[in-house]
Amino acid sequence: MKKPGSAAATSAVGPRKSPEAWFRRKWLKALLVSGGVGLLLAGAVWHGGIPLSRLYPRLLRPLLNACVAIGVGLAVGLFIENAGLTTRIGRLAAPLLRFGHLREASAVAFTTAFFSALSASTILMNAHRDQAITREELTISALILTFPAFFAHLPSMFFIVTPLVGVVGVYYLAILLAADMLRTLGYLLYARWRLPPYQPQPLAAAAPRPDLRQVLRETGKKFLTRLYNILVITIPVFVAVFLAQEGGLFEWLKDHLARGLRGMALPVEAFSILLFALAAETTGGFAAAGALLTAGTLSPGVVLFTLILGTILSSPMRALRHQLPFYLGIYTPALGLRLMILSQTFRALSLFPFLALVYWWGM
Repeated sequence: MKKPGSAAATSAVGPRKSPEAWFRRKWLKALLVSGGVGLLLAGAVWHGGIPLSRLYPRLLRPLLNACVAIGVGLAVGLFIENAGLTTRIGRLAAPLLRFGHLREASAVAFTTAFFSALSASTILMNAHRDQAITREELTISALILTFPAFFAHLPSMFFIVTPLVGVVGVYYLAILLAADMLRTLGYLLYARWRLPPYQPQPLAAAAPRPDLRQVLRETGKKFLTRLYNILVITIPVFVAVFLAQEGGLFEWLKDHLARGLRGMALPVEAFSILLFALAAETTGGFAAAGALLTAGTLSPGVVLFTLILGTILSSPMRALRHQLPFYLGIYTPALGLRLMILSQTFRALSLFPFLALVYWWGM
């Protein structure tokens, strides 16, 4: 019988890879990804007709901003984890999430999402990698993050929407908030049904705080590896979305959506709100709605109905443009795509009842 430390035992388990081999494999993967991205961009410039002058403002600068945002969010999430702050921060949201049998990591992510959705997603993925939460709890918790993320953007949305459409904007934001609360309640009820009951561990009375140098050292060790794993997926997806946009994919989707809506019982002027919402993001739709509302061309009920419908129709395209690289980078590609599809599906389903109410009572 061989001793555990013998060469035979080591070979049975498998040879341990050296750090040099690990770095070579990572560098090779990075070179292959960057080479593939470079070839795609070169082909798009030389054969696809995309001007070089558009690469910096439409691709390189947004990509650089996205990488910085991911890095900051990842660093904050790792710092919270390594500093032992997860339990303390999680106590803030524990009474709410305990109803859904969710653990401390989910509560920490929920609280963190009020100021950084990227950090919150990083906390969830790290907890899943460390086997602190299951894949099912990760999925539910990631969907619940839309509620604090909405509150984080609510002040800026209020001061953009209400000057353009007035009281209708207040009703619109109230409907978005009510739909978000409805989704969150549904997620918690589903989690309470699917997940086993969980009683959080009591805080230690005299738990020693980790040394700051040790926290920074541990954060630095994990930061580069996990940032690499995120960016090696995020950057190619970001470039693919840019090429799809430059190639007219989103314009094609917009045109087909517009054709499918022509049979709806809406005033002709209302379609301008939908087209602006699809083509120029949300602000364009609000500007068009404000102009038509001020001129008395459309009633407040029609404007409110059209704004909600525009939100339902434009959200998937905005998710493809802006959220897909982050979902696929922070989570695994398969899980990130699943989360994005679920999030957009449940968002639409939660808004449809309010859309029907506005249609029957306000039009």
